[in-house]
Amino acid sequence: MSLFKPLVLKDSIEIKTTPEKIWEFFINLDNNYKKWHPEAHVEFKWTKGKPMETGSNWYAEETFEGHAKKIKGIIGDVIPNRRIVFKCSFPVTLISPGFEWHIEPKGSNSVFTAISIIKFEDFYRKISKKQMDSAIRINKKHVKEEGENLKKILESSPK
Repeated sequence: MSLFKPLVLKDSIEIKTTPEKIWEFFINLDNNYKKWHPEAHVEFKWTKGKPMETGSNWYAEETFEGHAKKIKGIIGDVIPNRRIVFKCSFPVTLISPGFEWHIEPKGSNSVFTAISIIKFEDFYRKISKKQMDSAIRINKKHVKEEGENLKKILESSPK
């Protein structure tokens, strides 16, 4: 195994809604961010450009197990109602280039998949296994909760 191989974390959840409804939720992420994950999400805003468009800039604040994180970046590849790539800015890029959200239709439902990428997993494990294990555990827990919360919000909202 290479010291510089990335770790790709994925979490998927099936939601009784259309891809368009999920996309609409994310188009309005600045308004929906706190209710999406009330325990962790502090603020999200578009700082340049339009929501969910390639080249738009974003800023987010979250709290992970009592630790505040401020993250900013730019939107990469976008396929409306299907895929969005969030690219993180420095210094977050030292650990992660970003994350992606995929939306796939499945009959009358949709599958939402969140993908997180951690660069150089084995390298960072050599430096601090305990810290890397903690970061992975926190990320998995947070992303799973986001999926579950998104499902609850969208399945309980009027059609």
